[in-house]
Amino acid sequence: MDNQKIMLICSHYDVTPKNIDIFRMGESVLAKIEAEYTYILKGEQASKTYWEQCCHFANSLSEKGMNVSQYVKSKSDFYVVEIEEKVYSLERELKGEIIETITDAELVEIGRLLGVQHFISQQLSTPFNTATSWSLFGGNQTDAIGDYDENELSFIDFKKQFKSHPIFTKIESLYNDYRQRLKLIWSYLPQGAIQGDFCYYNMLKQNQGSLAIYDFNLAGNEVYLNECIAVGVYHAWHVPYEGRLNGTERFKLFMDAYNKERPLNELERTYAAYTKAIIRAFRFDRVEDGILLESKEEQDLFLQETLHILEELEFNN
Repeated sequence: MDNQKIMLICSHYDVTPKNIDIFRMGESVLAKIEAEYTYILKGEQASKTYWEQCCHFANSLSEKGMNVSQYVKSKSDFYVVEIEEKVYSLERELKGEIIETITDAELVEIGRLLGVQHFISQQLSTPFNTATSWSLFGGNQTDAIGDYDENELSFIDFKKQFKSHPIFTKIESLYNDYRQRLKLIWSYLPQGAIQGDFCYYNMLKQNQGSLAIYDFNLAGNEVYLNECIAVGVYHAWHVPYEGRLNGTERFKLFMDAYNKERPLNELERTYAAYTKAIIRAFRFDRVEDGILLESKEEQDLFLQETLHILEELEFNN
């Protein structure tokens, strides 16, 4: 029965499967289809219009030379088909090895490719009217991606846990100051369509170290500086790493690679440090780990580190 359903979906793309490997067949669908080419079929309950926009954006990047997922158009000339309240897309399979631990070379390549993606995006008209899961200043009115601000929510969790700590007031003051500065200029920063989850786990390592990028299901409109800093912080401090550089050195390596492809403009350079400070200090997994600390000594060190991250900006200025 499952194979018959996959065959039906593929018929909308004029693809006749020779072999079908089903990985998921429930609320979400994931299958590998072997036909003239090898394809990946994905399906879930989602907005057909939004998913169509994601596929269109990915193919626009591909047409500009980026090594990303290439989506197939159906016989009705759309990338997405809707069957029984689920929407489906079919993409050519990307070849390569899963990245489990990043090296300096891969960090440079991720930074470079993000710069390339943003540079291309600036030349395109964004198809999206929603932001992404990276967004700041979403308002937290709902849990919908682009309508919430994970950074602010992480700070609220931090405050609940540590508001009685002697240095919390200083941390809160700096955080609110940086947020307010950024909020005033946020709409003036360059923004456009982005892939939405530009992380090593959505990439495959190919020959000679090149990386192929997939999974555009979280694409949206975003402030480039915000994604640049957030992706840099994540890969510099929060991923499995094989090398000798510390986090600060890895972040610089990433940013240097990014800037070679898309140099930050004057306004972005002015506010990059504020963005980095609040994103690094209150990245959700860092805060979650800090809240779980049990000893007073560990908690003290965690708050001192948080304050130091925020104060680094003042010291450097």
